[in-house]
Amino acid sequence: MRKILFILAITIFSVFVFFAFSESRNGFLNRNISSGATEVYFGTETVSGRAYLWTDKKHGELYSDPQMTIQNGFTSDVDSLRFTGKKSKGFYEVAVSVKVSEGLLAPTLTESLREYEKKYYEQCSTCHAAAALNRFNKSRWENILKSMQQHSGISDEDLSAIRRYVLLSITS
Repeated sequence: MRKILFILAITIFSVFVFFAFSESRNGFLNRNISSGATEVYFGTETVSGRAYLWTDKKHGELYSDPQMTIQNGFTSDVDSLRFTGKKSKGFYEVAVSVKVSEGLLAPTLTESLREYEKKYYEQCSTCHAAAALNRFNKSRWENILKSMQQHSGISDEDLSAIRRYVLLSITS
């Protein structure tokens, strides 16, 4: 009987540890994560396996806050989102479930951006010294990055990653 209780206790403990560490993880995404009609972008913070984002319910953009500081995701099905009940400035907070496999979650934003920082310096220092990120504001960076893509031939995918890295770095 004791052996059965011991095995049962170990099984329950193992299931608890599995869910505690696989579903309820906190940190910042290292990669874009897709789940159904919704994609959450790298650098987004997750709390207990959820990203808390803001939407206007009209468009698919998901933002970090109601001021639309930075876009953290997109959905093609706004009606499928889980609304938290919080509302501000015409925006509604939503909780997006994010299932993250091992290695795709970093404990800090800086660590989640490390790969993209490397890409920035590799791409943006081939012809000139890479600019200090705090040298320009958000709108100026947007113009610089568009211009540099034309001159350097950076792919759309790389430009998108570099753009997000720059914007996250100057707004955090």
